[in-house]
Amino acid sequence: MKTSRRSFLKKVSALSAAPFILPSAIWAAESKPNARIGMGFIGMGKQSRGLLNAFLHNDACRVLAVCDVDTTRRTDAENRVKGFYTEHPDLGSAECAAYNDFRELLARNDIDAVCIATPDHWHTIPMLAALRAGMDVYCEKPLTHNIHESIEVMKAVPANHRVLQTGSMQRSMKEFRVACELVRNGVIGKIDRVMCSFGPPGIPCDLPEEEMEPGLDWNMWVGPAPMRPYNSILSPRGMHDHFPDWRDYKEFGGGMVCDWGAHHLDIAQ
Repeated sequence: MKTSRRSFLKKVSALSAAPFILPSAIWAAESKPNARIGMGFIGMGKQSRGLLNAFLHNDACRVLAVCDVDTTRRTDAENRVKGFYTEHPDLGSAECAAYNDFRELLARNDIDAVCIATPDHWHTIPMLAALRAGMDVYCEKPLTHNIHESIEVMKAVPANHRVLQTGSMQRSMKEFRVACELVRNGVIGKIDRVMCSFGPPGIPCDLPEEEMEPGLDWNMWVGPAPMRPYNSILSPRGMHDHFPDWRDYKEFGGGMVCDWGAHHLDIAQ
């Protein structure tokens, strides 16, 4: 079904100038056959809140499940999805599954695509698992945590015939597009060198151990990184409204090189 939808979209693009007529029974259906993309969300922190809101308001998809190792954030996301569909029953039933382990979400056969907004060190593993499960992926930048992961992802996308998009705020902003077009069309002359400034790389994590409130699966949060004691700088509890500083430490992020650097180097290229 997914393959036919992809082929259909390509054909429609090629034949867009020709009349296209669907039977009246199709238009009359409450939900067009194969029209809604089943969405799953992995990582429900601050960044994911904006992403979730955008996908909820896109009637091309239906959010079916959320996943986070923090009970508070997981429950908040679950309730927001249920509340949205309660207020918009025409877009879907007020149901949403919530998981601690992303593997349970990926085991569902009604998920067509996933949105990943975890800390950087947890981008690649669920991404590869989703691609191999036949799901398309939207993943926040930086796409991977290291070069080896990048190579594995580049292999997995064509091998599994899936679509992968990485989110980059600046790439989607009009002023950066205009600036790039001005430069590429020679408006400011010949470019000999491009300099980017964005800050230092990640440093080894040396944060002291803190007592942790119940409700966080710390083993799962650390995941593929070296195990270390809990510290609230890495994963603040509650519904905080800031971007945590786990990215300052090389075990979990890449410092400002992988934060603003992912933006500025992309624009420079």
